[in-house]
Order: sequence, then structure tokens, then C-alpha cells
Amino acid sequence: MKQQNQLILSSLFLALFVVGTYTYMKWDQWFSPKQHASTTYDQPDMVAIELQQHSYDKHGNKEFLLDAESMLQYVASNRNLMVKPTITFFEQQQESWKTSAASATSDNEANKLNLSGNVTVVQQGVREAAVLETETLILYPRESYATTDDKVVIRQSGVYIEATGLDADLTNNRITLRHKVTSIYEPEKS
Repeated sequence: MKQQNQLILSSLFLALFVVGTYTYMKWDQWFSPKQHASTTYDQPDMVAIELQQHSYDKHGNKEFLLDAESMLQYVASNRNLMVKPTITFFEQQQESWKTSAASATSDNEANKLNLSGNVTVVQQGVREAAVLETETLILYPRESYATTDDKVVIRQSGVYIEATGLDADLTNNRITLRHKVTSIYEPEKS
């Protein structure tokens, strides 16, 4: 009987040793941190709230001012996501055009902005300002140049213009409408 108890105890200790060794070898695998975030979604490197970025030319003159309600920056993929951006352009230190949208994406240097959602471009510093409206606009702030393939509406003191596609040189106040241009002129009533 004593031998039988020793055999049972030895078998039990051997089984516990095998289970303990197996557990020791698999412990890291079982309890390692799991990757819950998918590889298609990356975390931003920077989050900015109430962003304001000033840009100056090589002579120290204001080029543009970029304001945004918020911005997420992803350095590795060279992109920024902005909410409610406003870009103000300057000509001879005076505001010349102000552009706003619901959202924008850009490269990290803000050389190219893809504006979308209720995009407006309003001429500044003139009595009868031109107002341009579209759904999307590609804006190159350093060149003061904008373009879109979408429908565009331009309003300016009695003039209403619709077109598809636009190229705008904001420095020289030159707008080129590409296709399907329709215009209505309604003179002021005296």
C-alpha cells in the first residue's frame, strides 16, 4: 500500500512538473499584449486644437495665415487632417482672399490643401467683393493658386455665374472658368 501511494504521488508530481514546464514555456505567448488596433488605422503624431500657422516669404512679408478648429498630423504618411480650416492670403501685407471649408487634408508642410465641404473663397479689402462657392477645392497656398473640377458659383454685386471647373490665380485676381459657364447679370435698381 505504501508503494502504491508513492507511485501515485510520484505520478502526480511528474504530471505537475510537465504542466508547470509547459505553462512556463507558453506563458509569454498566452499573456503577451494583443494588437487590438488594426494596421490600417494609425494614431496621429500630433493633435492641435485652435491651430494658427503664419507663413512668410523670403522677404518677411505675410503669405498666408492658416487657422483650423483642430488638426491631426501623421508624420510618417505626410498628411494632416483639419476641421474647419480658414486660409487668409495677403497681398502687400493686406488681406486679399479668405478661404474656408468644413474640412481639409494637406501634406505636412501645407504646400497643398484639399478642401472639402461648403468651400467658400471671399475677396477681401474691396467694396464689392467676389464670393466663390464650391464643394471641393485644391489650394496651393504658397503659390496663391486654387483649382477644382466641381461646380462653382461666383457672386459679385449683381452678377451670378455658374461653371464646372475653375483655375484661380489669387495673386493676380484672375479666375478661369473651364466648362458650362452660365452667367446672369441683374443691374441695381435705381
